[in-house]
Amino acid sequence: MTLGTKTRSAWLNSVNPDITACADKDFLGFRGLMRGEKFSPAVVRALDILEVISKGNSGLSNAYLARHLGIPKSSASSILQVLQNRGYLCRYMDNGRYKLGFKVLTLGRRLLENSPFRDLALPFMQDLVDWADLTCHLAILGQSEAVHLAKIVAPRYFKSDRTKSVGERVPLHASSVGKALLAWQETPVLQASLLNMELRRSSPRTITTRAQLLAELSKVRNQGYAIDDEECRIGWRCVGAPVFDQLGSVQVAICLTGTVAELDDPRLSSLALAVQETAQRISRRLALEHVQIAT
Repeated sequence: MTLGTKTRSAWLNSVNPDITACADKDFLGFRGLMRGEKFSPAVVRALDILEVISKGNSGLSNAYLARHLGIPKSSASSILQVLQNRGYLCRYMDNGRYKLGFKVLTLGRRLLENSPFRDLALPFMQDLVDWADLTCHLAILGQSEAVHLAKIVAPRYFKSDRTKSVGERVPLHASSVGKALLAWQETPVLQASLLNMELRRSSPRTITTRAQLLAELSKVRNQGYAIDDEECRIGWRCVGAPVFDQLGSVQVAICLTGTVAELDDPRLSSLALAVQETAQRISRRLALEHVQIAT
């Protein structure tokens, strides 16, 4: 029996029976939301500004940001000035538009440098890439998306890689890593996640209703792996599996990515099994090394 088809308590007992009782506690970042905690409006606005600017290629103006986010122009101007002074934003002199500053890149680099579970997973991912000759991704659960933290490109694709880059986000309801991450969440956490999730259509094959998604997640949990069958992008398939931490929770997943021809039906089962086995190896090493994943 693979790890993906075990119950959560069985996995916990196989790692450390003493921690089983602790694992039923809420363990994701939805705790504050579910408790109704209050947040600083200025901090929320600053983060909203950063996130909106990150999606623009040619910079955004103060007026646009104020209008788009529904905040006073004077408040937006003050926040923009602070972010610019601290290096998180920079400003075009000719049109006054703002774009991300290099301080954001510095923070991202430090995040990757201080991710022990990423460093732990990379050798196992490399083994999988060498065997499958396909690109492998490591992703972590965000509030409404999965974020790619690591990527190993198959050698034949070094000059023509068209898969997601490190730092890019993918929808939880459509991607294989997203579905693998969702399928093993506790019911209260999953419900909170679904309440805030917009089931956007990325392709004609994307799941767009909660009933369909719940049925798909049940299937994923039963078989131990998830498939993105052209749901994010036509012509591409991914197969992903969850990585369990020492408490038996799932915050990280891995996947193999390729074209439909590369992940065709005859090969899909063997690739899914290889991804599961690699995820199991990473899970066991996380438990042995007592590596914790901060959320």
